[in-house]
Amino acid sequence: MKYFIDFEASQFAEEIISVGCVDELGRSFYSLVRPRRPQKVTGFITNLTGITRDEVLVAPSADDVFEAFYRWLDKDEAIGFYCYGDCDRRFALNTIAGVRCFDAQLSLSLIIATMSDFSADLRRHFKMKRSIGLAKVVSYYRGEEVIQRHNSLDDARYLREVYLRSQNEIIDTCPFEEPPKPEVEVVHTGKRSVKATRGSTEMTFASCGKAAEWIAKNLLKRGITVREKQNISNKISLAIERQKPYSGYTWTKPTPEENT
Repeated sequence: MKYFIDFEASQFAEEIISVGCVDELGRSFYSLVRPRRPQKVTGFITNLTGITRDEVLVAPSADDVFEAFYRWLDKDEAIGFYCYGDCDRRFALNTIAGVRCFDAQLSLSLIIATMSDFSADLRRHFKMKRSIGLAKVVSYYRGEEVIQRHNSLDDARYLREVYLRSQNEIIDTCPFEEPPKPEVEVVHTGKRSVKATRGSTEMTFASCGKAAEWIAKNLLKRGITVREKQNISNKISLAIERQKPYSGYTWTKPTPEENT
């Protein structure tokens, strides 16, 4: 059985705060999820998803949600999950770390082990160099503009629709214009510089500290203390060292050529 799944997650901690899933027959599952650190449901996350901190505070725990999810799954045949993009597996990994219920652990483990990023398949299907937004593909198939609200069940349904519509389609010429070259915002370059990348956007900062200030202003939308700035800087450094995304961006050191 194929399942099409999407998560919304808290900021920085990146724990699941909602799960939406649709199977290939059209059955659906949806729930808000109470994260271990509800304070990470920031204003940025609320503006993006519509999910508030008050809502997740009274939502069922990840143990309860994914135990119910395990019961909902059809386990009579092989299970495979499709997501869109490279974030959902990370959200599941961050969430399973705090889960104690055995059935909940089983369902999250199944998701992590069998999850496939359909955006990569779709990029090849449309003969594109870079991935394309899910809402843009849905708009292409429906012939009308679709606005993505970052609701996990809506996005899971969109993904199922795109998967089914694309299966028997033969593409000779890509129907989309290729995304433009990345927009580059250069703050400073040098030995301490760090680069943040997400989609077609790249930003280079003089240091992890400058990057932390940008995160506070543009994502947290508030001032931060010296200690908070240092904590964010440390997390950016760890993201570079471990080659893991942080706050929705991939962090790297610019190449010597980029520093000239």
